Amino acid sequence: MVPVSTVSEILLVDARAALRRRLADPCRTDLSKAFAAWLLREPGTDAEFASIVSDAAAREGAQQDFQTVAILGFAAEAGVLDAAQVEVLKKGVRRQAGREPVVDGVPMAFCSDAVGVLGVALGTKVMADVNISSQVVRWTAKFLRNSYQMDRTEDWQRSLFAVADRQLESPLNLSIPKSPAAADVRTALVARGLIDADDANQAAEDQEQTLRLAMREPQNELNSDRAALRLAAVESVIRTAVPSAKGKNVARSTKQSGPLSNRDLQVHEIVGRERFCTLTNAEIMKEASLKKRLRVDCGLTQGDAAKRCLDRIRQAKGYQLSREIAKKRSPRQ
Repeated sequence: MVPVSTVSEILLVDARAALRRRLADPCRTDLSKAFAAWLLREPGTDAEFASIVSDAAAREGAQQDFQTVAILGFAAEAGVLDAAQVEVLKKGVRRQAGREPVVDGVPMAFCSDAVGVLGVALGTKVMADVNISSQVVRWTAKFLRNSYQMDRTEDWQRSLFAVADRQLESPLNLSIPKSPAAADVRTALVARGLIDADDANQAAEDQEQTLRLAMREPQNELNSDRAALRLAAVESVIRTAVPSAKGKNVARSTKQSGPLSNRDLQVHEIVGRERFCTLTNAEIMKEASLKKRLRVDCGLTQGDAAKRCLDRIRQAKGYQLSREIAKKRSPRQ
């Protein structure tokens, strides 16, 4: 449990305000804006996110650059692409995977763009196209480990590179940094369901360190992507705060996702509360009537993307996780 005192609350208010000012910087790129919207899932950013995604999906040829494809990747993971836009994403990912990451011994700029690499990896995972996934794995194998290991790469960037590697089935086996400086990044990634919080003690320590980072470090020195990660982490800790016996707030160490996307809400409506409370994820996806509707109406098919979607809904709605349902049954089987 992480106590949040009155003084801490005041400092957190100031920190959150500073982080939001950083995210209001008019010089941010569309990719940075899309990344923040994907992380935070706040209703106030929906319109801007939709506009950025629409513009990205309309680009063709040379205009469909690395950052454009990354934007569509984040949008795909958030469940906001329509069928035509998914096809644009497929074309864009194929195009990017055909680019040489190193030219005349010099790595291209995208090699060190941790946010962009994560967006492309997420989009690749959601599409679940074996041929495209193989192309992307071969492409990232040419530069991702080197980008991860470079001295100038910071731990927050290494964390995103490692998560991108996991979306591609971990061909490089990159590890999530455990440094205190990246505690807020780990907390934000747990909240988004991209890494597991199996170690409750570590999750609680990361939450406590997240608050320390927010209250003690000058937030205006962070770049916009780093600020988005810290704000997402702080908001996640605050969302999990519950009253303590002394009337203060404490932060729970359990995983908690942010507001659900429109697609997640549609999936919840199709599946229904009763099934979420009684069936595992695998059973939900095997039920014939549900399977067809989820595929046709939501573009959701069996696989890790479906599992993440269903788990996000379970966490947001306070339902038991799939493994908890299975565990309860085991003594009776």
